[in-house]
Amino acid sequence: MPSEKHVAVCAFPFGSHPWVLANLVGKVAAATVDVRFSFLSTAKSNHVVFPPQSRATLIPSNLRVYDIGDGSPAGYPEAAGDPRDQADLFLQAASANFQAGVDTAERDAGRKVSLLLADGLLPVVACEIAEKMHVPWVAFWASAPHSLSMHVYADLIHQLSRNATDEEKTLDMIPGLSLMRMGDLPGDLVMDPNISVSCRMFRDLGNVIPRAAAVLMNSFVEMDPEPLTADLKSKFNILLHLGMLTLVPSSPPSLPASDETGCLTWLKSRDPQTVVYISFGSGPLSSPPPDEITSLAEALESTRTPFLWSLTNQQKAQCLPGGFEERTSAYGRIVPWAPQRGVLGHPACGAFVTHCGYNSVYESMAAGVPMIGRPVAVDQRICGKMVEEVWGIGVRVERGVLTESGMVKALDAMMMSEEGKVMRKKAGELRRRLAELAGPGGTAEADFKTVVELISTS
Repeated sequence: MPSEKHVAVCAFPFGSHPWVLANLVGKVAAATVDVRFSFLSTAKSNHVVFPPQSRATLIPSNLRVYDIGDGSPAGYPEAAGDPRDQADLFLQAASANFQAGVDTAERDAGRKVSLLLADGLLPVVACEIAEKMHVPWVAFWASAPHSLSMHVYADLIHQLSRNATDEEKTLDMIPGLSLMRMGDLPGDLVMDPNISVSCRMFRDLGNVIPRAAAVLMNSFVEMDPEPLTADLKSKFNILLHLGMLTLVPSSPPSLPASDETGCLTWLKSRDPQTVVYISFGSGPLSSPPPDEITSLAEALESTRTPFLWSLTNQQKAQCLPGGFEERTSAYGRIVPWAPQRGVLGHPACGAFVTHCGYNSVYESMAAGVPMIGRPVAVDQRICGKMVEEVWGIGVRVERGVLTESGMVKALDAMMMSEEGKVMRKKAGELRRRLAELAGPGGTAEADFKTVVELISTS
């Protein structure tokens, strides 16, 4: 008899979140061909993650993609306002929009949803819908495990932030976070939760996510502090570590394999480990202010450092010094998009200037490339601290701000000094370690089999 299992997938349609969730769903769908999967996200996000022209050939036959509303009022400009406002609009309408998507998916499939799989930033919505439907729900945490712990202890952290003015105060009262300081915390955790819908929902996250049937981690358990993992296990019904899903060949292929901007071809003309790759991610909260982009460009030009820079046309027009692209054309290249994993894995790539987004950090680590970090928002400060102080595979820019002099110093340390050689060696060691952890017989493989069993039997 064919399976009646039907999993509704609720995506958070911002930054790298939908990409990584799509990787997970594609992998699970391939392993459970008799289970129906309905992927629910906004039209804008779905169009990028699942290109319409590729859906018929590249998406597993048991996976369907559904567009839901983004919460924007009629006539709302697509690029209007603060990105946080867009998240607020989405979250305000998320419960109703996801429920409508589930209803449509059930009609199309001819079977009821048996399990809800939701991004870890949507537990309030997922819990509400799942309890109304009397089905279990599973949360997928795409970001750093340290940030999940911070959400679990959000009430304590908020109380501490009100009483402590010292940003250097450590979080040693939270298991596994003794290296973190108050100044490393995401702003949403210390703000008044009544400022916005997203602040309120993110504050409630830590109190609701323990109600999930299971919490799936986008990490290797061996790479996380043991006290942190043990504490999280004590908080959740089931905690599973699936490895870094951004490194998994995915279906759909959420990272385009093409070299449409000619990056890889250009890199072939460069000497090994000489090119600095620059990208501050695709999310609206990951790019430094325009004046810092200008300072970075000035540092590259004054040092004549070979570079490949993924920069939008709008940022290029607004932030780069006049004539910069022409003056640096002999040793630099600017593109609106780059195949990041391909670039990082190229022999010519010697360093990565990054916002320290969680997935970007692990992609760089998997390629054995050291980093220069300029964290901007959310959990990027945490990841930047791990890169520099825990793993020793990079440096953060001076005082957390991109200046010409500070960037010149960072480039010199990374590309010319003994310090840079040590960081590159450590990055290579971690690359080999990640390859071992991702291989057969590892914890991630065993936990993935548990996920398959959970989805097949729920």
